[in-house]
Amino acid sequence: VTVTLSNGQTITIKAGETTGSTVFNTPANDVYNNGSTVSTTIAKTEGGNFENLVTDPKAAETAITDSIDNTTVSLTTDKASVVEGGDITYTATLTNKAQTDVTVTLSNGQTITIKAGETTG
Repeated sequence: VTVTLSNGQTITIKAGETTGSTVFNTPANDVYNNGSTVSTTIAKTEGGNFENLVTDPKAAETAITDSIDNTTVSLTTDKASVVEGGDITYTATLTNKAQTDVTVTLSNGQTITIKAGETTG
């Protein structure tokens, strides 16, 4: 029996067997989506030489939980001490690459920009 699913995938149930399966890859982590449900139904069945093959209309549903991807920004300095009037360079670092430009505002009002695709600025 060939079972065609509503998502376009097919399952083949071999002669003499009662089950078959297919693997469906769920969407990757999306920062704008906080979980969802995948619902699939049987769209069509063929073969098997049954007198009356009845298709169950009930959907197979799977809840996809959101995998929280925590990102931390930290601040480091290039010098442990400096002579009066000297310069200090601060670096902001993310634990994951920025998907868009990130602006970090320091307590002194200066800003550090971490460009999209980067982890430091």
